[in-house]
Amino acid sequence: MGTADREAHEIHGKVVYFGPTGAGKSANLAFIQRKLKREHRGELKKQTARDGATTYDVLPVSLGAVRGYKTSILISTVPGAPQAAAVRRELLKDVDGIVFVADLRPERHDATLASASELRRLLALQGRKIDDVPLVLQFNRRDQVDENAVERLHRKLGLHGACFEAVASEGTGVLQTLTTLSKLVLTELRKAVDEAGKNTPARAKPTAATMVTSSPGYAGRGKPREAGSEKGFTIESAGPVDGGGSEISIPVRLVDEASGRRVEIAVRIAIDPL
Repeated sequence: MGTADREAHEIHGKVVYFGPTGAGKSANLAFIQRKLKREHRGELKKQTARDGATTYDVLPVSLGAVRGYKTSILISTVPGAPQAAAVRRELLKDVDGIVFVADLRPERHDATLASASELRRLLALQGRKIDDVPLVLQFNRRDQVDENAVERLHRKLGLHGACFEAVASEGTGVLQTLTTLSKLVLTELRKAVDEAGKNTPARAKPTAATMVTSSPGYAGRGKPREAGSEKGFTIESAGPVDGGGSEISIPVRLVDEASGRRVEIAVRIAIDPL
């Protein structure tokens, strides 16, 4: 799952865009790379797999700071070729979130259904159920099908999660898909920080109590706690994602597990105007 570096105050997650060949996975990443400002994304690259022949796209994205932790995700697309099954399995290892890109074109329905079946199987090999992994469905190539295409394919897929209709080549639905999944993944990455804290040996202190500070507006700021008593924070949704204007806002609510106090913040990702 996501990794947390408490010394460097960094959290790193892993997101995969999964789906059949030609569904639009690479088009999603290309649009994301164009629209996010430089400080929020790295370079979109073609990564060569261990077999030396298969390539896939990778794009690092910064989600900003959450409770003082610099948070980022590495987005990868899976290669769709039949001979790349081992690469797809490796890319799904310890994944924190998945965008399943479904191809709405009728002639590609069988390939889409086969890809969904493979996704379930590969996660099962890790001992994971697809319903336990943050998942967003994107129905791509919406401009090439009739008005009932999404409902027909959705019913056949049997996958559950937030759904977006998209034309990835034009950017329609692309940022909405990413921000919704990012919100789900942030919740899981925060758990990685808490887990890392539980597994970190306590350091010797010259006093019996530790002074704990928090963000502005937190009612318990500066209140001392006994050493070793901190339980950490969990994250809840604090409202819908706002994707308008020149930035994307992901509202979240931080809950202090020890006191029950809550602080609402927004993770913001700046985008270039059209």
